Amino acid sequence: MTHQPEEFPGEEPLSTGQPSRAEQFLEHFAEHHERILAHIFSLLPNEQDAHDVFQKTSLVLWRKFDQFSPDGDFLAWACGVAYYEVRNFFRVAGRDRLRFGDNLLKTLSEERLTRHHRSDRRARALAECIKRLSDAERELIHQVYGGQQSVKDLAGQVGRAVQTVYNRLNLIRRKLLACVERSLAEQGD
Repeated sequence: MTHQPEEFPGEEPLSTGQPSRAEQFLEHFAEHHERILAHIFSLLPNEQDAHDVFQKTSLVLWRKFDQFSPDGDFLAWACGVAYYEVRNFFRVAGRDRLRFGDNLLKTLSEERLTRHHRSDRRARALAECIKRLSDAERELIHQVYGGQQSVKDLAGQVGRAVQTVYNRLNLIRRKLLACVERSLAEQGD
């Protein structure tokens, strides 16, 4: 008797070639779980409370994933769910002396989500700008920031003064900053 993989209720069989809703959820959740947890941490001062709310949020996200539009912004949706879970936590734990008001909590949640999106755009822009560097510039960045060696060791290896290498890195950083800012301005950010 051959054992077939168990399917989730309402899921298509795995053989359709399309990812199942469970696979879609896991892909989104794996990509964003650290940011969801960070979002919750920004709203709750206690680490254990934040982890507890994250666990509850994760379950709610799974249970309500059929309500998420495949074309939607998973992080925004998940942070919205997290916001309501944090509010519920404060309601249930209302006996604590320190309690954020609903308006402050909503403002903090919205600001954190905006920062997530801004950070994502900056990271994508930086990746594109790094691709535009010359091979030598990319290699220098990789050697120094990739943790392979110190600037002092690198300078000795290439026969340059340490200050010369630092100056070159500074020029590359300025070039990358200008590129990222230009890219973000073109995106309207």
